[in-house]
Amino acid sequence: MSAANATQNNRGADKIDLRQHKISLDLLRALAILLVLGRHSFSDGLWHWLGWSGVDLFFVISGFLVSGLLFGELQATGNIRLGRFLARRALKIYPSFYLFLLVSLLAVWLNDRTVTATQILSEVFYLQSYLDGIWMHTWSLSVEEHFYFVMALAMAIWARRGYPINERRTWLLLLGIPLVMIVLRIGYCWPHHTSERFDFTATHLRADGIWLGVILGYAYHFGDLRRWIKHLRWLFVSLSVFGLAVLILFPAGSFAMNTWGMLVVCMGFAGVLCLGLGMEGTLNLCLHADIGKSFTKRVIVSMQFIGRHSYSIYLWHLFADNLLAKMGLFGVMGWQDGQFAAGISTVVFSLVLGTAMGHLVEIPVLRWRNKNFA
Repeated sequence: MSAANATQNNRGADKIDLRQHKISLDLLRALAILLVLGRHSFSDGLWHWLGWSGVDLFFVISGFLVSGLLFGELQATGNIRLGRFLARRALKIYPSFYLFLLVSLLAVWLNDRTVTATQILSEVFYLQSYLDGIWMHTWSLSVEEHFYFVMALAMAIWARRGYPINERRTWLLLLGIPLVMIVLRIGYCWPHHTSERFDFTATHLRADGIWLGVILGYAYHFGDLRRWIKHLRWLFVSLSVFGLAVLILFPAGSFAMNTWGMLVVCMGFAGVLCLGLGMEGTLNLCLHADIGKSFTKRVIVSMQFIGRHSYSIYLWHLFADNLLAKMGLFGVMGWQDGQFAAGISTVVFSLVLGTAMGHLVEIPVLRWRNKNFA
């Protein structure tokens, strides 16, 4: 089957709109950002222990959604409008990020801190996954930008040249790349395998979570994932439980986690994502049924709100933490940084600051984008 005739695929010929899963995806984004906040707001405890995986949950969700946009367009038109995709992506990411970077540089100047030109250029050109930037959390944005640019470009070239889509080879490619990343990570980690801890952020070593999302996106549009979600729920429950077990048993930074464990955790999140997609009808009923102001409804609404602002919250959460520390509020209230009360206050302030900046920048820009780049 050629790319130009992709719409003739019998299993994917009907038009698919991922917005039908809006509630479940918002809730999963909320879970991801809450995990991240727990990791960076507390110095110990279960929330801190598990929190590092929030970034990988973001990777799986993002891989599924962004690849779904590309697969959906290929399925509907047999083509990929690369310029439109990159423009929409840029308007989603760059305005909020560069405002955050500008405020960060202003804060550095006001506090007489020193940053190098390399750190600034790393942030400006999204090289944080390979070069140290000003902040320790922006590397994940770099991983996503590298991945989606290469993927969109490759798919656009493939579609434009009318190459055939060989299903068997496509699945070999989709399933083979995460295994290649495990081999690369083993090669990176093995010289240090006796060390207690080691971390890495390089795109070619950390993109398997995104790639698992791409696998789900392909299976959703061109495969049988929608049928599997309905009839093989036990499979996704098993994946989720297995991934959670590995997440709990192996510490972040250990040799096991940094080689094969990270992929297994992402597979668990892929299972959670599929379970969430299958629960959309139930969630929609809880949200819109005439059941008054029930506790369940309030939780769903609150988590949706957090999920819709998760990008801005992620950008600003370490800024919020540093601002609280700079203002000396922990000392004034008798709390030490890392204690439970200080951690909770940091989480709350991060949510407030992130949602405020989302309303100030991200949401207005997205409204303009959706109007002009529909």
